[in-house]
Amino acid sequence: MDDMTGQSVPLKLLKPITEEAFRLLGDETRRRIIFLLRDDYLTVKEMASELGLTPQNIYHHIRKLQDAGLVRVVEERRAGHLVESIYTVTADTFVYNEDRIGERGLQSSIDVLNGLNELGIGVEVSEENAVRLSDLHSRRMMMLDSPPVENDACTFCSFSGYFMKFGPLNPLLLSRILQYANLVNMSEEEFEESLRLTRELREFLLSI
Repeated sequence: MDDMTGQSVPLKLLKPITEEAFRLLGDETRRRIIFLLRDDYLTVKEMASELGLTPQNIYHHIRKLQDAGLVRVVEERRAGHLVESIYTVTADTFVYNEDRIGERGLQSSIDVLNGLNELGIGVEVSEENAVRLSDLHSRRMMMLDSPPVENDACTFCSFSGYFMKFGPLNPLLLSRILQYANLVNMSEEEFEESLRLTRELREFLLSI
């Protein structure tokens, strides 16, 4: 649909959002509004009818969503003496990752080696092995292009910062989605290289 200037505005598939916007989506009514507007262009009155709420209630939420950049007006039309705004979302999927808990480099790899030992997989915990493990892990993750989203959990709701059509995603589920999508999109050469790196990583772990 065109915006109010007559220019075609394509919907973004993915849009980063702020922590404030992410917190707004913690409200069930605001999430339901977002889900409605992903599938249709609606007025406040139409949203109120769909959700069984009053237009005043919807206006309250729409203003917050609009201020946060989650929804926008695509058209205004006259209904008698009133002008009604028609709304849509600004993206199909919103992601908040400013809250990311990044890995701590060498210490993370040492923690991983210690964790393997706790699982009964006897490995030698040393700085040299941790450096090698960190290098292999980074190269493999770059090839797979699947970030460790389990480290991107929101600190106040435990979900990842991804909101797709069916709602907020558990980080482990999101990790699988991203890995499967990347697996499908790999060229044969990239797939063979990922297998080689996985084999090299396994051989290194067995060697220590």
